[in-house]
Amino acid sequence: MKPETPDPRPLVICVDDDSEVLASVARALRRDGYEIVATTEPSEVLALLARRVASVLVSDFEMPQMNGVDLAVAARNVRPETVRILLTGNNQMSTAVSGINVGEVFRFIPKPFDPDHLRREVALAISKHVELAAQARDRDVDLMRQRLLADLDSEYPGISSVRRGRDGNYEVDEQARDRLGAGFEAVRTMTD
Repeated sequence: MKPETPDPRPLVICVDDDSEVLASVARALRRDGYEIVATTEPSEVLALLARRVASVLVSDFEMPQMNGVDLAVAARNVRPETVRILLTGNNQMSTAVSGINVGEVFRFIPKPFDPDHLRREVALAISKHVELAAQARDRDVDLMRQRLLADLDSEYPGISSVRRGRDGNYEVDEQARDRLGAGFEAVRTMTD
């Protein structure tokens, strides 16, 4: 039996306590080829985010179990790179300000929504997710690089210090290179 291959399509999670609105949101977004998970339960969203990377969360603002801003905050804590969009019939400025400041909501879309407008905003959110995911990967690589260099410097003091020659090229401490041996290439490629 072959192992299950992950779906390469961006995952968009939709949540609304009104099943008819939820169905119309999912229907509009399926046309763009996204993997859609639709639910009426905010708690299911958080459980799914704990297991999978989602590109976008499209959430209703007013739900009985949890409001959209609280869900956006909880989702951000689980998956910061998941971009959050709120659908709302509440057009008060305080709702928008709270969502942006507290939940880092990417966009607000008023209800009733225009399906084409929703699709455009989700496409922009997917692009934003790609950007955020790349930044997160870069941060992880930088942290790994810093830890490796700190470990090497702890074992071989001064090995991670860099000197430049008059021509601007890096100078290699020959003694440090000899002590490091085969690991020199790994360090050199990480500092390039």
